[in-house]
Amino acid sequence: MKKILLPITFLLSIIILQTGCKKFLDINQDPNNAADVPVPLLLPSAESGLTFALGNTLAIDGGVWSQYWTQNPSSSQYRNLDQYSPDPGAFGNVWQNITSDAMEDLQQVIIKGRATKQLQYVAIATLLKAYAFQLTTDCWGDIPFSEALQGEANITPKYDKQTDIYDGLAKMVDTAIALINPNDPNAPGSDDLIYQGDMNKWLHFANTLKLKIGLRLALKDPARAAAIVGTVAEKTFIQPGETALQNFNATGGQQNPLYGAIAGAVLNKTQNLVASATTVDFFNKYSDPRLAAFYAPIANGTFVAIPQGSFNTGTPGAPISVPSAATGGNANDTKSASAPVKLMTDYEADFLQAEAIARGWLSGDAGAMYNEGIYRSFEAYGVAGDTGYAAQTGIAFPVAGTINEKVGAIITQKWAAMCGNQGIEAWTEWRRTGFPSFFIVSQASIIGPGRFPEVFLYPISELTRNPKAPPQHNIYDKVWWATF
Repeated sequence: MKKILLPITFLLSIIILQTGCKKFLDINQDPNNAADVPVPLLLPSAESGLTFALGNTLAIDGGVWSQYWTQNPSSSQYRNLDQYSPDPGAFGNVWQNITSDAMEDLQQVIIKGRATKQLQYVAIATLLKAYAFQLTTDCWGDIPFSEALQGEANITPKYDKQTDIYDGLAKMVDTAIALINPNDPNAPGSDDLIYQGDMNKWLHFANTLKLKIGLRLALKDPARAAAIVGTVAEKTFIQPGETALQNFNATGGQQNPLYGAIAGAVLNKTQNLVASATTVDFFNKYSDPRLAAFYAPIANGTFVAIPQGSFNTGTPGAPISVPSAATGGNANDTKSASAPVKLMTDYEADFLQAEAIARGWLSGDAGAMYNEGIYRSFEAYGVAGDTGYAAQTGIAFPVAGTINEKVGAIITQKWAAMCGNQGIEAWTEWRRTGFPSFFIVSQASIIGPGRFPEVFLYPISELTRNPKAPPQHNIYDKVWWATF
């Protein structure tokens, strides 16, 4: 196993920035010696660029639009998210983080790794590139894909249709799988910030990613979805304890990206994000002990939430529960700095399998996988009581129910498990399936009755720079795979 060329703490202090107002260092554009950046430095830079996007802007947008969090009446930073009216310019940094910072470095890993026969680096970078492309197309719809990442050879790549991109994603994962060799002595070590070069875990990640790619099409194109899912039948998915994540710590420059943003110099520990009643009411209804894992109680030990988007009618200064340190969202708890950023979790893998089984596309017991997903979520946050929780009326898996009822239970529990830790994925699954079915329109919405955010707006910089960019869509327009 190779060792990283620089101590990991030193590397992270270079490639991770503390606030969302700045971007990661793009080491491909280093004016001193860009062409000679070695693969073992490119990989952690790419991984950190991706987790920065997931843990910062996407965590905030996903957290609000999944109705885990809402704007504090005592502050104002994220009111536009509750109003469903973000400025297109607000999406520029996260577009840059994913497409330029992360994916350009991943592409360099692939190019240089092939040239130097560091094929496990190539496999990891190819998987993360597929993950990043799926993340980008799920957020924005049509994006550059077939002509993307060509550098100065093509600075105005065409925008591909999402339906075509999904074909390419499945093929990209297959390419990576063909390269994975756990016995390759040239695999990375600590320079892989996610799995530390464990290629068996990356293989499980690959199978799970392909399962997720297939299921995204389940309602739009069931035959195509079933075919993709069928290719991973009998494969091993992310196992218990194999959650794909990047860890952080309290050292400056190495903090959780969300905490770095909300506790940094710009926001200066102003607590904008508070508990949404949509989620807290659901947890309370079923006496869900994860409530204390995902939210901090007020002074008397109780949990208080406000309706989504009620910042204009709430009382400034009134006590409201805030996200827990485990989510990275508590601006005044330094433990937030150490919250990990999660790409795919073991409980997500269980819920994906449960859905595929419920649809008849994988063999197995959908109810057992559903319960396993609940258990893994409880376990991840050190919470007991999953068995009694899962046996309750309204939570117990509807064994005799319709496919839609089974999927509804699965996605609702996936949403509960992702509270504060995979918000952007929870929002995407709601857009795909309509579950949970109890979301309310934000009280602050200004986009019309019955409308929700359905897609990110293209950054202004992209619309003005690339003449091949499509016209700007509305925030309530749906992406191609969305049928709900």
